[in-house]
Amino acid sequence: MLALGALDLAEAHGVELALVGDAERLASLVGTRSHRVVGAARAITHDDSVRDALRGKIDSSMRRAITLVAAGEADAVVSAGNTGALMALSRHLLPMLPGIDRPAIVKPFVGRGGARCWVLDLGANLSCTAEQLHRFGRMGAAVAEAAGGVTAPRVGLLNVGVEHSKGPREVRAAAERMAADEGLSFAGFVEANELFDGKVDVVVCDGFAGNVALKATEGAAAMARHLLGTELGGARLVRLLLAGRLRRLAAAYNPQAYNGATFVGLQGVVVKSHGGADRVGFREAVGQAVRDLESDLVGKIVSRLAGQSTEREGKE
Repeated sequence: MLALGALDLAEAHGVELALVGDAERLASLVGTRSHRVVGAARAITHDDSVRDALRGKIDSSMRRAITLVAAGEADAVVSAGNTGALMALSRHLLPMLPGIDRPAIVKPFVGRGGARCWVLDLGANLSCTAEQLHRFGRMGAAVAEAAGGVTAPRVGLLNVGVEHSKGPREVRAAAERMAADEGLSFAGFVEANELFDGKVDVVVCDGFAGNVALKATEGAAAMARHLLGTELGGARLVRLLLAGRLRRLAAAYNPQAYNGATFVGLQGVVVKSHGGADRVGFREAVGQAVRDLESDLVGKIVSRLAGQSTEREGKE
């Protein structure tokens, strides 16, 4: 059960939880520990109408969890539920940051030498305007600074080629905006095969392209784990000689170890866990929320966006 992963994280880091869902089952898991249990009639399924969820016709655990953050009774929410419903309810119940009209999903892709590249949007917005992509670049840079300690993050724009003439109109228009932004270190277009080579610190894209890239990456990692097990399955001596390295290699291709993507653009921390997460994966997602709070991610995004507004006013 995913709640066990949250409890594991809480015990290791001294975090107080509010677990939302089936009150009886959650209470049995919590036992004598001092975590709060909030009952909810049911979870939102992929068959439920997002419109009904927004109107409050579904007494869902997701809605109650976000309401706790909106009321100041919790600092963050972590959910493995329906992504569309999570985005819609978060926008409905939590204020947006100044100048932001849509949240974006962001998470780091780990590349060569452990270098991280924060990619957004990973599925919250299937299509985006040039201005929205520009704002995502600003938010992504703030994430790289807050979560990764990167000074002057290099920001790239995902495209089908690096030439200025290539790509959809909105992507080309976004590139012009980002290149003219003196507060952004814009590195130009980036292709999907460059996400892991350390060329840039942030990659901006619409949610359709970002989600395809994410799922393709997860599939490639799963295939790599399969091939590793198949090729070395019978090589007992090799496994014994390389045991430590093989464990590290297998861990590097384990998507559960990198679970948890943050919705940025909201006045609150919302983390989306993969729907197929296991106990270890959900623990990592809760850990992502804790790291976002400790780094004051929302505050740093606000500061960067405020800097953008100041620059524009000065030019006017």
